[in-house]
Amino acid sequence: MGNKQLMKNYRLLLENASLKTTPARLAVLSFLNENSDPLSAESIFDHVAGEHSPADRATIYRILETFFQKGIIKRLELGEGKYRYELTGEEHHHLICESCGKIEDISDCNISEFEKEIGRKKKFTVRRHSLEFFGLCSDCQN
Repeated sequence: MGNKQLMKNYRLLLENASLKTTPARLAVLSFLNENSDPLSAESIFDHVAGEHSPADRATIYRILETFFQKGIIKRLELGEGKYRYELTGEEHHHLICESCGKIEDISDCNISEFEKEIGRKKKFTVRRHSLEFFGLCSDCQN
């Protein structure tokens, strides 16, 4: 998809969330879309500031909080004492290497059936979940 079409999609996404289109919001969406790994707020700020956006650190944090509240992004806590962010999309989980920090997506988890079972057995409505696996990647096992 071309850059022009992506920007149109970002604008539509913001409009559907009742948010104004700003250069900083577009830069955050673009950067999250370009990266498959969940990103820290700091790395997002560094990138956006490097793109010469007038956004300061507080603005980026407000954008991330707003995007999270609107369901545009997911906020993950991967045992680092900080949040990481990624665009909401296809349901997936993460494999996190405790040695090198590599993060890999895993999408062939059958968690939806488990959620239904929880609902039936516990009379509980699951609205969202977080599931991460911590261990050693194949490179760090050698």
